[in-house]
Amino acid sequence: MDIDFHEDGAPAWVELSTPDAEVSTRFYGQLFGWTFADGFGGQPRSQSAELGGRPAAAVTATPGVQRGSWTTFVNVTDAAKAVEKITEVGGSVLSGPRSLGTAGRSAAVADHAGTRFGLWEAGEHHGFGVAGESGAFHGGELITDDVDASAAFYGQVFGWTLGEPYGPLNRRDWQLGGRSVSVLLPRPPAMPAEIPPYWDAYFTVADAARTADAAVRLGATALMPATATEHGVIAVLSDPTGAVFTVLAPTH
Repeated sequence: MDIDFHEDGAPAWVELSTPDAEVSTRFYGQLFGWTFADGFGGQPRSQSAELGGRPAAAVTATPGVQRGSWTTFVNVTDAAKAVEKITEVGGSVLSGPRSLGTAGRSAAVADHAGTRFGLWEAGEHHGFGVAGESGAFHGGELITDDVDASAAFYGQVFGWTLGEPYGPLNRRDWQLGGRSVSVLLPRPPAMPAEIPPYWDAYFTVADAARTADAAVRLGATALMPATATEHGVIAVLSDPTGAVFTVLAPTH
């Protein structure tokens, strides 16, 4: 499905920061069928990952980082005002807002617990342009140690509310205007204590088990095997640069 609009406060973009762009683009190109175009947002180290000619993600070579990481960006109408609000309610600004040519403006920020995410103020680039297809960004999931504090922070910044807990792990949907826009997961018992809270990036696939097997053959590490959840079958992976992501084969 083609997407050409993201409402204010909804996740709209996702970016991989990588120590080795060649390794990353080869891996995701083979795994998801992405193709790549240089110079995303006028940045020589950034590439636009495309799925069937539609924007799916950005891949940015970041000198000095030891391992890759995915960042989910939330659409905002005014990045400068959004960062002001974030600092007012206990978050922090890591970088930006900065202009990415005619594409838009972005900022890297952190919530009350130091969990990193991003802001995207669209210019000519409106964010991901494909959804519901294998290899497309499905959404973000916040893994948190404090549900109440997370609800207060994201509620004040974006107007998100939390739905009721469901399933054995007490997941809850983040809702905006009555529509689910992402997911919250209280820290699962099996998650090692040394791993801090983080925003996980989910990508749609047709078969989570087969995709996980393919990812491992391409150099990834399986952190959680294919497992049935309320949203479908998921598998958690670490790519060859160490970036953690999740693949989801939806139930519908």
